[in-house]
Amino acid sequence: MNRFPGKVVAVTGGAHGIGRATALRFASEGASVAVLDVRDGEGEEVAAECGRAGGTGRYYNCDVTDPGAVAAAVQRVAADLKTIDVLHANAGRLRAGTVLETDLDEWSRILSVNVTGMYLVVRETVPVMRSGGGGAIVTTGSISGLFGEPALTAYTASKAAVVNMTRSLAIDLAPAGIRVNCVCPGWVDTGFNDPQFEHDQMTGEDIQALIDRTVPMRRQGEPEEMAAAVAFLASSDASYITGQTLVVDGGLLCHV
Repeated sequence: MNRFPGKVVAVTGGAHGIGRATALRFASEGASVAVLDVRDGEGEEVAAECGRAGGTGRYYNCDVTDPGAVAAAVQRVAADLKTIDVLHANAGRLRAGTVLETDLDEWSRILSVNVTGMYLVVRETVPVMRSGGGGAIVTTGSISGLFGEPALTAYTASKAAVVNMTRSLAIDLAPAGIRVNCVCPGWVDTGFNDPQFEHDQMTGEDIQALIDRTVPMRRQGEPEEMAAAVAFLASSDASYITGQTLVVDGGLLCHV
């Protein structure tokens, strides 16, 4: 497929994991990709990989919890690439813990990255999209935002906020021609979930047993499978879809 030639795509948390896979997927379909992250070395490499994948890539250092940094990064992307057609608001943080194990600093940090950071990036990007006649925003939620999980108090709260923020954004931004949807991954093999496994003192065999027990497809997802869902929702193939939550979990929520 080649759905994004001439389009400009910004990906937060684009230096690794799902964000990296998404950046490369958009590049492979002809997009110019702005990779936003705080991991400079990895971010520069992903930008270079975007060029090798068939599109173009540029890296921008951006701490999504810093309002000034977000504003500056979005302004630089718009100046360098002339517009932003697609935003994948993906930057996230996971740390495990019950309410008694999660101190206020960690609670604040998780919500700052996962919720406030998304708000800041969207707030700065929307005027650029509006001036260009519209666009598409895809947020990264989680199945953890759709049901309760043990020892993930802050993370589940933050991802539930992302799901409902997506719905509200979709309503508010539809008149401007901006669609907003959310992808909710299940277990994805990126290392992102390692803090949860470590908290529960799980071995590799324990993790596989968990997957076998809870996921009908009996495996973790690959980042590229999440990227495919993001690209679909951002594309004209989803032109009448907004405010929706697309679960990509190998069937895990069939059990819930």
